[in-house]
Amino acid sequence: MMRVVITGLGFVSSLGLDAEQTWKATLLGRTGLGPLRHLAMPGEPVQLAAEADLPAAPPEVRRPSRCLRLALVSLDETLAAAGLDLEHGDPRRRGVYQGAPSSGLPAAEAYALDRLSGRRGQAAEAVWQTPNVIADTLAERLGALGPRSTIMNACSSSLMALGQAWEAIALGELDFALAGGSEALCRTTYAGFAALKAMDAKPCRPFSADRAGMNLGEASAQLLLESLDHARARGARILGEVLGYGASMDGHHATAPHPEGAGAARAMALALRTARLLPDAVDLVSAHATATPANDAAECLAIRTALGPAASRVSLTASKSQFGHTLAAAGAVGTAVALMALRDQVVPPTLRLEEPDPVCDLDCTPKVARERRLRSALVNAFAFGGNNVSLALKRWEGA
Repeated sequence: MMRVVITGLGFVSSLGLDAEQTWKATLLGRTGLGPLRHLAMPGEPVQLAAEADLPAAPPEVRRPSRCLRLALVSLDETLAAAGLDLEHGDPRRRGVYQGAPSSGLPAAEAYALDRLSGRRGQAAEAVWQTPNVIADTLAERLGALGPRSTIMNACSSSLMALGQAWEAIALGELDFALAGGSEALCRTTYAGFAALKAMDAKPCRPFSADRAGMNLGEASAQLLLESLDHARARGARILGEVLGYGASMDGHHATAPHPEGAGAARAMALALRTARLLPDAVDLVSAHATATPANDAAECLAIRTALGPAASRVSLTASKSQFGHTLAAAGAVGTAVALMALRDQVVPPTLRLEEPDPVCDLDCTPKVARERRLRSALVNAFAFGGNNVSLALKRWEGA
């Protein structure tokens, strides 16, 4: 198996248009949550989300959705950070793996409204905005002729994309791959979560005794994964190492997690086994932590099951308290946060954690960032249907 490292990161969010701006705001305890500005949802009781302020799309991009615009901004940063020479090398050994977002839903919504009002509508717009458009566009930018994968696994999509990219490189099938996810708000998903009564009208409070639901958010995180040999041969700056991942299925309920986090615990245990990590080597968990009553309790139980006694000394961070739930992009966002935490040896805060739920009896890093030794991390992403993914990362120390 080849060792796999990360050599590029692009991160666009409600807190900033690049990774370092976003990271600085994260450590300062700022939040991207606020009243809806770009998405109009009149009549909905919840009018709160984490929306990003985006520059105009490049003129050469046809029919740019908001998701695609987010992805392209983060792609540019990723490529600049990686310093790749795309003019050389074998394009057949380049891959693109993306968590599928709501990408084309706004175009489909506009078409449906036109038809319902008696107008002909622009069917070509909705057809062009299929879920694979982002992966296809990014692959074209990379000149990638290797595999391109669009993963529709709800909120674990982009973490599964990262895991599959790691696997292809570790097996020697690719030199490098772009992996991540991009998500923007749209009426369909917003109304859907409202119908499920899963959203809080106030800023979300992961792990809190009074947590009452999630807030939605927009973001794109793109990571360049590369074999260590390929990265060293071209003198790349290495940001961290991907050690492996695990995936599992609850088989329990269409929307609710297993109450004891059984599937989530299996995903973490598989990640540890693949990574050849002992539980006491894990110092950080970038938690899924949606701030729904069922999810946070189940995740904490799952962490205790997977890590055993070592769970008492691990630090958790809940990035959704700052970025909201970015759905298909959530796993990539959690990975970006963990990667920078490992680099700078600091745990980002879980905002608004005043009174922890007794079930969430782990170190959840309340309200302020904290410096500590961080050697390796698990990143969790859990989705509807009980789709669980956990990714293992290691701090790069030049070994």
